[in-house]
Amino acid sequence: MPPTEASTSTPNPAQVPHSLLLQQRQLMVSTAAEFLGLSGDSFYRKKLVWKSRFAATFGLCLESAVDVWTIVAKKVLADGLRKVHFLWCLVYLKEYPTERSAAGRFKTSESNWRDKVHQMLRVFSEMDEIHFEDRFENWHCKAPSCYVDGIDVLIQEVCLFFKGLYNHKFKHTGYQYQVASAIATSKFVHISGSVPCGLFNDLAMVKRSLLPRLGVGEKVAADEGYVGVPGKIMTRLMGNTEAIIKHNCNLSILQSRHETMNGKLKDFGILFQMFRGNREEHYLVFQAVAQITQVKMR
Repeated sequence: MPPTEASTSTPNPAQVPHSLLLQQRQLMVSTAAEFLGLSGDSFYRKKLVWKSRFAATFGLCLESAVDVWTIVAKKVLADGLRKVHFLWCLVYLKEYPTERSAAGRFKTSESNWRDKVHQMLRVFSEMDEIHFEDRFENWHCKAPSCYVDGIDVLIQEVCLFFKGLYNHKFKHTGYQYQVASAIATSKFVHISGSVPCGLFNDLAMVKRSLLPRLGVGEKVAADEGYVGVPGKIMTRLMGNTEAIIKHNCNLSILQSRHETMNGKLKDFGILFQMFRGNREEHYLVFQAVAQITQVKMR
């Protein structure tokens, strides 16, 4: 009997036999072929074209898409959704098309596109791939235990302008998020935010979200925007002694690595284009992208 979407689903890709993952990949190829303008039979003959076009369209490689599907398949099918809706939502996050253009492209109604994408967003956002305790995976130092930095995203202006939404970097309205990453592994360990950029600076946000979660003697590393809590946050120091130079060099390495990981979030166009939807639902979008990116970085 050929594999079906339901029969091969499992919540943990690491527990799936290789043969079943290959079957799931073939199912993914068959479903995605129409969207990519390719034939499913051409996958093995045109692997480079397939992989390039798949990543450009859906925001992650074929193997990562299969991993994400394996995690969410049971929930997707239980909600009456299908793999095609899974791919619709990935296109939505990657390209952020208008409802009219997406409905025409995928030969559906605008209301059906909107409904199915919103349902899939909730499924993605409910994935449980980001764990705060992962900051100590392959790492036993408490100072620092992770690196934190902010991400700003553009949103549409409100009709009655609210200065608390103003972002001085974009010179436009925006929301702010904070993301903490592990030091020894490519994993996000903390996400918070969806707050107006003008109401809280980086330090105020981290005091309310991340610092209360730290253990005794634990510190996080951050850039100069977080100066002010030396007992909990490690930032660059002034001076030119050997110890200070080494300290600052190590923080620069951590910062560069964290910014690379943060950049992977904005592989999805919905986070660097201006958000046109309901602002109260933006956290749902950010959470979905973060969960998907976590799987993508494995």
